Amino acid sequence: MKTKRFIIALLLLSYLPSCVAVTALSAIPGSLVTVVADQFRGNEVSFAYSMRRTIATSQRVLQSMRLDIDILEIQSDGGYMLSFNNAKLEGTIQLRSQTPRLTTLYIKVKSRTREESVEQAIVDLVEQKLKTLPNGIRFQEAKYQSIMGQPSTESPIIGWFRPGSTLVAHKSELKEWLEVQLPSGKKAYLKGSIVQQASKL
Repeated sequence: MKTKRFIIALLLLSYLPSCVAVTALSAIPGSLVTVVADQFRGNEVSFAYSMRRTIATSQRVLQSMRLDIDILEIQSDGGYMLSFNNAKLEGTIQLRSQTPRLTTLYIKVKSRTREESVEQAIVDLVEQKLKTLPNGIRFQEAKYQSIMGQPSTESPIIGWFRPGSTLVAHKSELKEWLEVQLPSGKKAYLKGSIVQQASKL
C-alpha cells in the first residue's frame, strides 16, 4: 500500500469522553524514509549522568537549536530513541543506560549527506548543559501525545509524539486509527483521522 503525503488533523481523544483536542500533523511516504542507522554512521559518546538527566538535557538543547523532539520512542532495553527535524535537517538520538550514572548517546544527523558538524555541536552543547542545568530536571512531556503499540486505548504506550510534527503515517484497518512509523522503523498507532490531503510526491 503506497503512502501519500498528507496534512493530517488528528482528533486526539482523551480519557474524558467530552474532551477532544484537534491538532495538525504532517505525514510523508514510508517508502522515502528508512532507518537512519542503515545508511549513516553517527557520533557516540557516554556521559557520567543518569538517563533522566541526559534525556531532559537533550530535549532542552534541541529546543534551543529549534530542533525540537518530534517523536520519543521507548526501547525494549529501557533506553529511548528520539527523532527531530526541520526544513533542512533530520536526525535521531538513541540513549542507552549503561549504569544508573552512565548514559550513552548515539546521534545521527543528515540533510542530503551526514552532518558531522551538527552532530558534534549537539553533543558539545549537551555535555555543557549537563553540568549546569539544575538538579531534578525532567523531560517536559506536557505538550506530547501518546503513541500506542496496538490500535486500542487499552494498549500499552510505547512512545510520544509532538502535535504538529512530521510522522510517517497512513490509515490503518481500524477506523479513526493511524498507523505510524517510529524512529526505529517499528509500527505503532495513534488515534486520529486524515481530513485533508496535500499534493502527492
